[in-house]
Amino acid sequence: MAVILPPDLPARAALAAEGVPLLDAHDPAAADALNIVIFNLMPKKLETELQLARMLGRASVHVSITLAAPENYAGKNAPPGHLDRFYRRWRDVKLSSFDAVIITGAPIETLPFEAVNYWNEMTEVLDWTRDANDGAGIPLLSLCWGAQAALYRYYGVPKHQLEAKRFGIFQHHLTDTASPFLQCLDDGPMMPVSRWTETRAEDLKALPHLKPLLVSEGSGIGALADERLGHLHVLNHFEYDAETLAIEYQRDLEKGGPIAPPINYFPDDDPANPPPQTWRANAQAFYGNWVRWVAKRKAR
Repeated sequence: MAVILPPDLPARAALAAEGVPLLDAHDPAAADALNIVIFNLMPKKLETELQLARMLGRASVHVSITLAAPENYAGKNAPPGHLDRFYRRWRDVKLSSFDAVIITGAPIETLPFEAVNYWNEMTEVLDWTRDANDGAGIPLLSLCWGAQAALYRYYGVPKHQLEAKRFGIFQHHLTDTASPFLQCLDDGPMMPVSRWTETRAEDLKALPHLKPLLVSEGSGIGALADERLGHLHVLNHFEYDAETLAIEYQRDLEKGGPIAPPINYFPDDDPANPPPQTWRANAQAFYGNWVRWVAKRKAR
Protein backbone atom coordinates (compact mmCIF):
# COMPACT_ATOMS: atom_id res chain seq x y z
CA MET A 1 0.00 0.00 0.00
CA ALA A 2 1.15 3.61 0.47
CA VAL A 3 2.58 5.91 3.10
CA ILE A 4 1.43 9.47 3.77
CA LEU A 5 4.15 11.85 4.99
CA PRO A 6 4.42 15.57 5.72
CA PRO A 7 4.82 17.54 2.46
CA ASP A 8 8.46 18.16 1.47
CA LEU A 9 9.84 15.76 4.09
CA PRO A 10 13.24 14.66 2.68
CA ALA A 11 12.30 10.98 3.03
CA ARG A 12 9.62 11.36 0.37
CA ALA A 13 12.10 11.67 -2.50
CA ALA A 14 14.15 8.70 -1.34
CA LEU A 15 11.07 6.51 -0.94
CA ALA A 16 9.74 7.50 -4.36
CA ALA A 17 13.10 6.55 -5.90
CA GLU A 18 12.86 3.14 -4.21
CA GLY A 19 9.36 2.56 -5.53
CA VAL A 20 7.59 2.87 -2.18
CA PRO A 21 4.06 4.16 -2.93
CA LEU A 22 3.27 7.64 -1.60
CA LEU A 23 -0.10 9.30 -1.09
CA ASP A 24 -1.04 12.91 -0.55
CA ALA A 25 -3.02 13.53 2.62
CA HIS A 26 -5.87 15.00 0.54
CA ASP A 27 -6.16 11.94 -1.71
CA PRO A 28 -9.53 10.21 -1.11
CA ALA A 29 -7.66 6.91 -0.71
CA ALA A 30 -5.95 8.35 2.37
CA ALA A 31 -9.20 8.55 4.30
CA ASP A 32 -8.92 4.97 5.54
CA ALA A 33 -5.22 5.12 6.40
CA LEU A 34 -3.94 4.15 9.83
CA ASN A 35 -2.78 7.26 11.68
CA ILE A 36 0.52 6.52 13.42
CA VAL A 37 2.51 9.03 15.46
CA ILE A 38 6.26 8.49 15.75
CA PHE A 39 8.15 10.05 18.65
CA ASN A 40 11.56 10.17 16.97
CA LEU A 41 14.29 10.51 19.59
CA MET A 42 17.12 9.08 17.49
CA PRO A 43 20.12 11.36 16.82
CA LYS A 44 19.96 10.82 13.04
CA LYS A 45 16.49 12.20 12.47
CA LEU A 46 16.34 12.02 8.68
CA GLU A 47 17.76 8.50 8.54
CA THR A 48 15.27 7.21 11.12
CA GLU A 49 12.36 8.91 9.37
CA LEU A 50 13.33 7.17 6.14
CA GLN A 51 13.91 3.77 7.76
CA LEU A 52 10.58 3.67 9.56
CA ALA A 53 8.61 5.16 6.67
CA ARG A 54 10.10 2.49 4.40
CA MET A 55 9.00 -0.30 6.74
CA LEU A 56 5.51 1.12 7.23
CA GLY A 57 5.07 2.10 3.58
CA ARG A 58 5.46 -1.48 2.39
CA ALA A 59 2.71 -2.81 4.67
CA SER A 60 -0.64 -4.08 3.40
CA VAL A 61 -2.66 -0.99 4.41
CA HIS A 62 -2.20 2.75 3.91
CA VAL A 63 -0.31 4.43 6.76
CA SER A 64 -0.26 8.14 7.59
CA ILE A 65 2.76 9.21 9.65
CA THR A 66 2.88 12.11 12.09
CA LEU A 67 6.33 12.96 13.47
CA ALA A 68 6.52 14.14 17.07
CA ALA A 69 8.97 15.16 19.77
CA PRO A 70 8.78 16.20 23.44
CA GLU A 71 8.33 19.88 24.25
CA ASN A 72 11.80 20.21 25.78
CA TYR A 73 13.59 18.26 23.06
CA ALA A 74 16.03 20.18 20.84
CA GLY A 75 17.37 17.48 18.50
CA LYS A 76 20.91 18.85 18.20
CA ASN A 77 21.80 16.72 15.17
CA ALA A 78 18.76 17.62 13.08
CA PRO A 79 19.09 20.20 10.29
CA PRO A 80 18.18 23.72 11.45
CA GLY A 81 14.43 24.19 11.51
CA HIS A 82 13.68 20.54 10.71
CA LEU A 83 11.78 19.82 13.93
CA ASP A 84 9.84 23.08 13.77
CA ARG A 85 8.82 22.37 10.19
CA PHE A 86 7.97 18.68 10.27
CA TYR A 87 7.34 17.70 13.90
CA ARG A 88 4.46 18.21 16.29
CA ARG A 89 5.04 18.68 19.98
CA TRP A 90 3.47 16.64 22.75
CA ARG A 91 1.00 19.39 23.70
CA ASP A 92 -0.56 19.06 20.23
CA VAL A 93 -0.27 15.29 19.88
CA LYS A 94 -2.23 14.55 23.04
CA LEU A 95 -5.20 16.48 21.69
CA SER A 96 -5.35 14.33 18.56
CA SER A 97 -6.52 10.81 17.79
CA PHE A 98 -4.10 8.12 16.61
CA ASP A 99 -4.36 4.43 15.78
CA ALA A 100 -0.85 3.59 17.03
CA VAL A 101 2.24 5.11 18.62
CA ILE A 102 5.92 4.41 17.89
CA ILE A 103 8.63 5.54 20.32
CA THR A 104 12.16 5.18 19.00
CA GLY A 105 15.47 4.65 20.70
CA ALA A 106 17.63 7.50 21.99
CA PRO A 107 21.38 7.88 22.70
CA ILE A 108 20.80 8.19 26.45
CA GLU A 109 20.55 4.57 27.57
CA THR A 110 23.37 4.79 30.12
CA LEU A 111 21.55 7.56 32.01
CA PRO A 112 19.05 6.71 34.74
CA PHE A 113 15.58 7.27 33.34
CA GLU A 114 14.88 10.05 35.82
CA ALA A 115 18.04 11.88 34.71
CA VAL A 116 16.76 12.31 31.15
CA ASN A 117 15.70 15.94 30.79
CA TYR A 118 12.45 15.02 29.03
CA TRP A 119 11.65 11.97 31.18
CA ASN A 120 8.62 13.54 32.88
CA GLU A 121 7.11 14.28 29.51
CA MET A 122 7.84 10.78 28.24
CA THR A 123 6.00 9.34 31.24
CA GLU A 124 3.00 11.43 30.16
CA VAL A 125 3.29 10.04 26.62
CA LEU A 126 3.49 6.47 27.92
CA ASP A 127 0.59 6.95 30.32
CA TRP A 128 -1.53 8.51 27.56
CA THR A 129 -0.71 5.59 25.26
CA ARG A 130 -1.88 3.11 27.90
CA ASP A 131 -4.94 5.01 29.17
CA ALA A 132 -6.39 6.81 26.12
CA ASN A 133 -9.72 5.90 24.55
CA ASP A 134 -11.44 5.47 27.91
CA GLY A 135 -8.81 3.04 29.11
CA ALA A 136 -8.65 0.92 25.95
CA GLY A 137 -5.28 2.48 25.13
CA ILE A 138 -3.45 2.94 21.84
CA PRO A 139 -1.26 0.21 20.30
CA LEU A 140 2.41 0.91 21.01
CA LEU A 141 5.57 -0.12 19.19
CA SER A 142 8.58 0.87 21.29
CA LEU A 143 12.16 0.53 20.05
CA CYS A 144 15.50 0.17 21.88
CA TRP A 145 15.62 2.87 24.62
CA GLY A 146 11.94 3.53 23.96
CA ALA A 147 11.24 -0.12 24.79
CA GLN A 148 13.33 0.06 27.96
CA ALA A 149 11.52 3.24 28.98
CA ALA A 150 8.12 1.61 28.43
CA LEU A 151 9.10 -1.52 30.36
CA TYR A 152 10.34 0.62 33.24
CA ARG A 153 7.28 2.87 33.31
CA TYR A 154 4.67 0.13 32.98
CA TYR A 155 6.26 -2.71 34.94
CA GLY A 156 9.28 -1.34 36.83
CA VAL A 157 11.63 -3.49 34.73
CA PRO A 158 15.20 -2.10 35.04
CA LYS A 159 17.89 -1.87 32.41
CA HIS A 160 21.33 -3.27 33.23
CA GLN A 161 24.66 -1.79 32.18
CA LEU A 162 26.87 -4.01 30.01
CA GLU A 163 30.64 -4.22 30.36
CA ALA A 164 31.04 -3.64 26.62
CA LYS A 165 28.73 -2.49 23.86
CA ARG A 166 26.59 -5.29 22.43
CA PHE A 167 27.11 -4.60 18.79
CA GLY A 168 26.50 -6.56 15.62
CA ILE A 169 24.06 -8.87 13.85
CA PHE A 170 22.64 -11.58 16.10
CA GLN A 171 20.51 -14.58 15.26
CA HIS A 172 17.28 -14.87 17.26
CA HIS A 173 14.84 -17.71 17.75
CA LEU A 174 11.07 -17.42 17.83
CA THR A 175 9.68 -18.22 21.28
CA ASP A 176 6.00 -18.00 20.30
CA THR A 177 5.36 -19.05 16.71
CA ALA A 178 1.63 -18.41 17.17
CA SER A 179 2.21 -14.71 17.84
CA PRO A 180 0.61 -12.48 15.20
CA PHE A 181 3.81 -10.43 15.16
CA LEU A 182 6.01 -13.35 14.08
CA GLN A 183 4.07 -14.72 11.11
CA CYS A 184 6.17 -15.35 7.97
CA LEU A 185 9.48 -14.79 9.77
CA ASP A 186 12.32 -17.26 9.27
CA ASP A 187 13.11 -19.68 12.09
CA GLY A 188 16.33 -17.84 12.97
CA PRO A 189 15.96 -14.19 11.97
CA MET A 190 19.00 -11.94 12.22
CA MET A 191 18.63 -8.57 13.96
CA PRO A 192 20.98 -5.59 14.27
CA VAL A 193 21.91 -4.92 17.90
CA SER A 194 23.52 -1.72 19.20
CA ARG A 195 23.20 -1.34 22.97
CA TRP A 196 25.17 -0.54 26.11
CA THR A 197 22.43 -1.95 28.35
CA GLU A 198 20.18 -5.00 28.45
CA THR A 199 16.81 -6.25 29.69
CA ARG A 200 17.12 -9.54 31.58
CA ALA A 201 14.73 -12.48 31.55
CA GLU A 202 14.84 -12.86 35.33
CA ASP A 203 13.25 -9.43 35.70
CA LEU A 204 10.21 -10.64 33.74
CA LYS A 205 9.37 -13.79 35.72
CA ALA A 206 6.67 -12.10 37.80
CA LEU A 207 5.07 -10.53 34.71
CA PRO A 208 3.05 -13.27 32.97
CA HIS A 209 1.40 -10.90 30.49
CA LEU A 210 4.79 -9.78 29.16
CA LYS A 211 5.93 -12.50 26.75
CA PRO A 212 9.33 -12.67 25.01
CA LEU A 213 8.95 -13.20 21.26
CA LEU A 214 12.51 -13.07 19.93
CA VAL A 215 15.49 -14.23 21.99
CA SER A 216 19.16 -14.61 21.09
CA GLU A 217 21.82 -16.69 22.83
CA GLY A 218 24.32 -13.94 22.06
CA SER A 219 22.33 -10.79 22.75
CA GLY A 220 19.42 -11.80 24.99
CA ILE A 221 15.84 -10.63 24.57
CA GLY A 222 15.16 -8.96 21.23
CA ALA A 223 11.40 -8.39 21.38
CA LEU A 224 8.51 -8.96 23.76
CA ALA A 225 4.82 -8.14 23.83
CA ASP A 226 1.88 -7.53 26.10
CA GLU A 227 -1.06 -8.21 23.79
CA ARG A 228 -3.46 -7.42 26.61
CA LEU A 229 -2.37 -3.77 26.33
CA GLY A 230 -1.53 -3.88 22.63
CA HIS A 231 2.16 -3.19 23.25
CA LEU A 232 5.13 -4.53 21.27
CA HIS A 233 8.58 -3.75 22.67
CA VAL A 234 11.61 -4.28 20.40
CA LEU A 235 15.03 -3.88 22.00
CA ASN A 236 16.96 -4.14 18.73
CA HIS A 237 16.83 -2.53 15.30
CA PHE A 238 15.02 -4.37 12.51
CA GLU A 239 14.54 -0.97 10.84
CA TYR A 240 18.28 -0.33 10.31
CA ASP A 241 19.75 0.03 6.83
CA ALA A 242 22.63 -2.19 5.70
CA GLU A 243 25.24 0.47 6.48
CA THR A 244 23.84 1.83 9.77
CA LEU A 245 26.10 -0.20 12.07
CA ALA A 246 29.12 0.70 9.92
CA ILE A 247 28.32 4.38 10.39
CA GLU A 248 27.91 3.88 14.14
CA TYR A 249 31.21 1.98 14.29
CA GLN A 250 33.06 4.80 12.52
CA ARG A 251 31.45 7.35 14.84
CA ASP A 252 32.54 5.38 17.91
CA LEU A 253 36.09 5.08 16.55
CA GLU A 254 36.24 8.83 16.05
CA LYS A 255 35.16 9.37 19.65
CA GLY A 256 38.25 7.43 20.72
CA GLY A 257 36.60 5.03 23.15
CA PRO A 258 37.13 1.27 23.23
CA ILE A 259 34.96 -0.28 20.55
CA ALA A 260 35.20 -3.59 18.71
CA PRO A 261 33.81 -4.00 15.19
CA PRO A 262 30.19 -5.21 15.05
CA ILE A 263 30.14 -9.01 15.00
CA ASN A 264 28.63 -11.08 12.18
CA TYR A 265 28.42 -7.92 10.08
CA PHE A 266 31.35 -7.13 7.78
CA PRO A 267 32.12 -9.94 5.29
CA ASP A 268 35.35 -11.66 6.41
CA ASP A 269 35.26 -9.29 9.43
CA ASP A 270 36.84 -6.65 7.24
CA PRO A 271 35.34 -3.13 7.65
CA ALA A 272 36.39 -2.42 4.07
CA ASN A 273 33.77 -4.89 2.82
CA PRO A 274 30.21 -3.54 2.37
CA PRO A 275 27.85 -5.38 4.75
CA PRO A 276 24.77 -7.21 3.42
CA GLN A 277 21.33 -6.48 4.86
CA THR A 278 20.67 -10.04 5.98
CA TRP A 279 17.64 -9.05 8.09
CA ARG A 280 15.66 -7.09 5.48
CA ALA A 281 12.98 -9.64 4.55
CA ASN A 282 12.30 -10.56 8.18
CA ALA A 283 12.20 -6.89 9.16
CA GLN A 284 9.59 -6.15 6.52
CA ALA A 285 7.51 -9.15 7.58
CA PHE A 286 7.72 -8.07 11.22
CA TYR A 287 6.58 -4.50 10.55
CA GLY A 288 3.91 -5.72 8.16
CA ASN A 289 2.57 -8.04 10.85
CA TRP A 290 2.42 -5.18 13.33
CA VAL A 291 0.58 -2.87 10.92
CA ARG A 292 -1.97 -5.58 10.09
CA TRP A 293 -2.45 -6.25 13.80
CA VAL A 294 -3.10 -2.54 14.43
CA ALA A 295 -5.60 -2.46 11.55
CA LYS A 296 -7.47 -5.48 12.92
CA ARG A 297 -7.55 -3.98 16.39
CA LYS A 298 -8.95 -0.74 14.97
CA ALA A 299 -11.66 -2.65 13.10
CA ARG A 300 -12.92 -4.45 16.20
